[in-house]
Amino acid sequence: MRIAAIVVTYHPHKDELYRNIKSFIADVDAVLIWRNSEEDLSYLSEWRDKIHYFGNNNNEYIAKPLNSALAWCVENRYDYLLTMDQDSVWENFYGFISYVKKNSDDNVAIYAPNVNRTFTKSTSNIVEAESVITSGSLIRVSIASEIGGFKEAYQIYWVDAEFCYRARRWGYKVLVLSQYLLSHKLGRQSKTILGYYTSNYSPQVYYFMFRNMYWMHREHGCKAVSIKCILYTSMYNIRGIILGESNKWKKLISIVKGSLTGIFKNEEK
Repeated sequence: MRIAAIVVTYHPHKDELYRNIKSFIADVDAVLIWRNSEEDLSYLSEWRDKIHYFGNNNNEYIAKPLNSALAWCVENRYDYLLTMDQDSVWENFYGFISYVKKNSDDNVAIYAPNVNRTFTKSTSNIVEAESVITSGSLIRVSIASEIGGFKEAYQIYWVDAEFCYRARRWGYKVLVLSQYLLSHKLGRQSKTILGYYTSNYSPQVYYFMFRNMYWMHREHGCKAVSIKCILYTSMYNIRGIILGESNKWKKLISIVKGSLTGIFKNEEK
């Protein structure tokens, strides 16, 4: 079993990126670092034999780098691709990958860890999930290629959920191995004046979040993105912006623009 990993970087914090890569690099065969911004990454030179650099230092978001990594894996005959955000850290990647190697199932599109202890100790160690986030996902390259890879029109946000939904529609499974943990940062989460949490995303991210949510709903229907999900996402983010975020008007206008684009315009090719 040959395993590659990709880390998509965008103005990474030096210590975070180092800890991120250190937590899994010993147990993969190659690491692809996609550079969405220009920084000195010479502090990663101790792993120069495993690391391959991609990207032109311009922001290509998420979907395009992931598809490029899948194409590289096909060309170089890798079986799995581990997709990682720059600010996630494994607690026991060796245990996770050892389990997959011993129990690999051709009908599983993604094996994923327990992110931020979402699943409690009372939960079964193997959970069939509807969707998992990109970071920490171990993707079977042959299945990803079969179903068409990631939807590049989405760029960021909902890229992972759309891929998972499509994989399940094709009859494949998404499994969470809940005994293996991954710590992951969700935006720059903070608590508002009334005790609610908010994510503090940029206006651009809010635009993509709402545009892609409506695109996914239009293409796949309520089984993929329900009306309840749309209402919750709108309430959670708009409430957080109003009560606890800066640049409120820019962010709210971005949500309106993203929603209108998602509802009335087709996916941008």
